[in-house]
Amino acid sequence: MKKYIYSFLSFVMVLAMTSCTEDKPSVGPAPTADDVTFTVTPTAENPNIVEFTNTTPESIAFWKFSTGASDKGEKVTAEFAVQGDYEAELTVITSGGQATATKTITIDQTDFTLLDREDYNFLTGGADSIDGKSWKFDKMTRGHMGIGPAEGSTPEWWAADPMQKDGLGAYDDLVNFNLNGFKFNLTNNGDSYAKDYMADWFTSKGGSLVQDADDHTYSITFDDQSNWNWSITERDGKSFLVLSGDAFMSWHTGGNQEYEIMTLNEDELYLKTIGDDGNAWYYGFIREGFERPVVPPVEKPYEANDIEDDFAGSSTLSFIADGALEFTVGVDNFDPMGNTAAQVGRYVRTTEGGDSGWFQNYQAELPFRMDLTTRNVFTMKVLMLSSNDFTTVTPAAETPEWLGDVAMAPTVALRLEDTKMGGNSWQTRAEVSQTITEDQMGTWVELTFDFSSVSDRMDFDKVIIQIGGEGHTRPGTFYVSDFQLQ
Repeated sequence: MKKYIYSFLSFVMVLAMTSCTEDKPSVGPAPTADDVTFTVTPTAENPNIVEFTNTTPESIAFWKFSTGASDKGEKVTAEFAVQGDYEAELTVITSGGQATATKTITIDQTDFTLLDREDYNFLTGGADSIDGKSWKFDKMTRGHMGIGPAEGSTPEWWAADPMQKDGLGAYDDLVNFNLNGFKFNLTNNGDSYAKDYMADWFTSKGGSLVQDADDHTYSITFDDQSNWNWSITERDGKSFLVLSGDAFMSWHTGGNQEYEIMTLNEDELYLKTIGDDGNAWYYGFIREGFERPVVPPVEKPYEANDIEDDFAGSSTLSFIADGALEFTVGVDNFDPMGNTAAQVGRYVRTTEGGDSGWFQNYQAELPFRMDLTTRNVFTMKVLMLSSNDFTTVTPAAETPEWLGDVAMAPTVALRLEDTKMGGNSWQTRAEVSQTITEDQMGTWVELTFDFSSVSDRMDFDKVIIQIGGEGHTRPGTFYVSDFQLQ
């Protein structure tokens, strides 16, 4: 009996030890190209439409085709409209790693019905267009170049104004798409415009830098474009224009040269791509020979009107916060001794980086152009907290490239500009700036901004208030009250 009990206890202990052993995932050997297998089957309806099936055990399949198309899945189809040989590449991922295998697909006859597609015809001019179809930057339209967040669909961070990039090497370029052989060609007339982070790429291709004041322009020719092709692929309900070889759409922002087609019609091509910096870059083209109808701008009246805002809810103009600025209208005034207003405005600079952090202004566009002939002096009350840090700098690596280290400044600037210039309106700017002294910190101060020196100007229709300077990311809190044109 004792022997039986001991044997039973031994069995229980072994069982317990076994149950406590950590399970480890089974990792198989790394696959090789010989392990990657797939079948190729022309569809019964059309031999130019081919079905590919992954037969590699326990794997995830990724497909690439020499047409430029790509796909993912165990079973996919691909179109090969033109007679010739094509490469089909399958990359599989298994528990042990990944491997790739390639097969050559031969298409015996061209199927012209596969080429007669609306998107192909818009892009290339169709089968009857022997020389293909050329496109140029839509340089007279705002947003023909732009940038925004990768997940967005508009250039919300910056949209180029008409002719903003003139003389930099992009506006005289032509990009050509031909249905014959799906050829892509870039005519760059000896120079190309690119983001500055593309320097190594252009240097490796024999380019020489000719300007670096506005990103980069390179003197370069692309004599061998024999492997530059295009394709259109569908993914997640979206269409993408894909370029192969070293091809790029005139302005090089990096990335994999896959462009989401936002707009494509007879006259317009609008694209979005993810650049090397991870941001979304936008390209607007029009077909060569197309000119948009010119719509004359509606000129604003030239008027001498009251301009005032108490920042508590009463205003003759519509201010908005620019960039990452946080502005609150109608906060309680905690210092009524220096300012009898019950409520005032609070101007809070945040620590946001980039353009939205460097330029945190409070601004308003007017429905008229200011007549400053007799009234040209503005006043505003400001309270600047002494707890703000005006010493610590934002290092040069985090400021605009034309600046070095920048600290927040104890300044209040009023700017007047002409919005007809769009993104270049800063070139029309008139500015008066005042500095708050140490003994004025923590108290209400009424500042005067005298624009009598530009009283003959007839183009101002924008008012900008800037507190703390620009080009830095230092936080700060300020209070404002009773802005008005005297």
